Amino acid sequence: MCLSKKVSNRSNRLYRPIRFVDYVSVSKVVSRVLASGFMFDAKAFDLISKLPPELDVDILVDKVLEQKKGAPTEEKLITEDDLRRLLPPEVSSAEGRRAPAVEEAVDMEVLSDPTLAIAPIEANEGYNSLFRDRYARLMSVVKKRPDMRGVTGTSAGRSLVQGQKAKIAGLISGRINRRTNTELVIDDPGGTMKVVCQDGDMVKAAMEAPLDSLVVVEVSRSRSGQLYANSLTLPDMPDRKPVGSSHRVYAALISDLHIGSRMFLAEDFQRFIQWLNGKFGDRDLVGRIKYLVIAGDLVDGVGVYPGQELQLSERDPKVQYATAAKLLEQVPHHIQMVLSPGNHDPVRQALPQPAVSLDMAEPLYRLENVRWVGDPAYVKLHGVTFLIYHGKSLDDVIATTPELSYNKPADAMKLLLRSRHLAPTYGKRTALSPELRDFLVIDPVPEVLHCGHVHTFDELKYRGTLVVNSGCWQAQTSFQSNMGVEPTPSVIPIIDLSSLQVIRRNFGAAGFAGA
Repeated sequence: MCLSKKVSNRSNRLYRPIRFVDYVSVSKVVSRVLASGFMFDAKAFDLISKLPPELDVDILVDKVLEQKKGAPTEEKLITEDDLRRLLPPEVSSAEGRRAPAVEEAVDMEVLSDPTLAIAPIEANEGYNSLFRDRYARLMSVVKKRPDMRGVTGTSAGRSLVQGQKAKIAGLISGRINRRTNTELVIDDPGGTMKVVCQDGDMVKAAMEAPLDSLVVVEVSRSRSGQLYANSLTLPDMPDRKPVGSSHRVYAALISDLHIGSRMFLAEDFQRFIQWLNGKFGDRDLVGRIKYLVIAGDLVDGVGVYPGQELQLSERDPKVQYATAAKLLEQVPHHIQMVLSPGNHDPVRQALPQPAVSLDMAEPLYRLENVRWVGDPAYVKLHGVTFLIYHGKSLDDVIATTPELSYNKPADAMKLLLRSRHLAPTYGKRTALSPELRDFLVIDPVPEVLHCGHVHTFDELKYRGTLVVNSGCWQAQTSFQSNMGVEPTPSVIPIIDLSSLQVIRRNFGAAGFAGA
C-alpha cells in the first residue's frame, strides 16, 4: 500500500530498525491523532500500545488518518479494526504488556448519597428545618467532647450575673467588626445573644469562624452588663490515629476535567489513561489501583458563567458526556470509578446535588465500572471512609476568612473540618436547598476528604484525616485569570489505602518523566 503525500519522505515499509516502543513514542502518536481531530477507542489504544518494537507506529497511524480523512464528525474515532486492516498478518494479533492487576476484588460501599433523599420544602419552613437540624446535629457532635460538659444555650447566657461564666453553643447569625473588638450574634432555638470578643486571639477566632457555623463560646458578664467571650471553639475533629485498609490497594483522585471546554487538556488526560493501562511504567503502583474517584465537573456544561459559550468546543452537555464516556471506557475494567457532580455538571446548583441523571449521561451509566453518587457523598473503599465533595463553598470560605487563598485550598478544607460542615454560610455564592435534613454536616468523620473546584492541587493531614484537593485537567480560562486563580493541572494524588500516604504524579507534558 502506498503512503500518503503527507509521509512521502518516509520508507514504504511499516518496519523500522528495532527500538523499544516506549511511552514517549506512544504519547507522541496519541497527541498527533488528537491534534488531527480523531481519537482512539479503548481497543485501538490498547492495540497501538502492544505492537512489537520493530513496527513503525507513526507510519501506521499516518495511513489510518489518510484513509479516514474527511470522515463525518460522529465517525472521527479510530477503531481496532481500522488498525488491524493495515497490519501485517504476522503481527495483527500481537499482545503487549499490561500492568498486572493485584488480585483483589473491589470492596466499595456507598454510606450516604443525597440523590434519593433530597426533599426540598417551602422556603421559610424549609430553611427553618434546615438550620434546626444543623444545630441539633452539631450540638450532638459538641456534646461528645469531654471538654464540653455543661454546654448550654443562649437563654443561660442572657441570665448570667456579674462574675458568672457559662459555655454557650449557637450558630453565628451576625458579626460586626469594630476597630477594637468584634461583636458576634449567637442564635439557637431559644433566642439570640450578643457577645463581644475583645483581645487579639479572640478577635482572630471570631473572624475565622464562618458565619452560620456553630461555635461554643465561654462567656462572662462584666460590671456594665456586657457579655464578653473568654474562649471560642468550633465543633472540630477528635484527634485520632489514621485508620487505613488491611489491604495495600490504591485510589486515584481527580476532578474538574471540564470536557467540552476548549481548555480541556486532552493530551494530558490521554497520557493519564495510558498510564492506568500500564504503558508508562509504575507497574506495581498502577496494578494496585482499584478506584478512580472523580469529585465533580466532569464536563464543562453550558451557561455556567457569562461568555462561557465562547470557550466551548461542544455546547451540548449530552455530547460532552458521550465524549467523557469514550475516554473513561479506556480505564481498565478492574478499576471501580465513583463519579459525583459539581457546579458545571447539569444538575441543580443548590447543595446537596443529586447524581447526574441517566437521561443526561446514559453512555457513562452503561459502563459497568462506573457508580454515580450525589454531592456530597460518603463512600467506603476497602474499609477507608471517603467524603467526596466538589467544594463550591470554598469560594465563600476563602473570600471571607483572613489568610486563606486559592493557592492553598487544603487550609480552607481544614476549616470546614473544624466547623464540621461543608458549606456553613448561607446567602453568599453557595446556594443551599431548604431541606428537612442538613446533608452537609460532617458526621461521621472521614479518613479522606476529597474536593476539587478550585483547580489547585493541595494536601495535608489534620487529626487523622487526609485532606486532598485534586486539582484539574483544564488550562487557565479567562474567567479564572480575572478571579486570580492559578490552576495546577494534570497533577493527581494516588492514595495508598493501607497507610493513607499520598503518591503524586504529574501528567503534563513538562512534568511527565520522558514525555
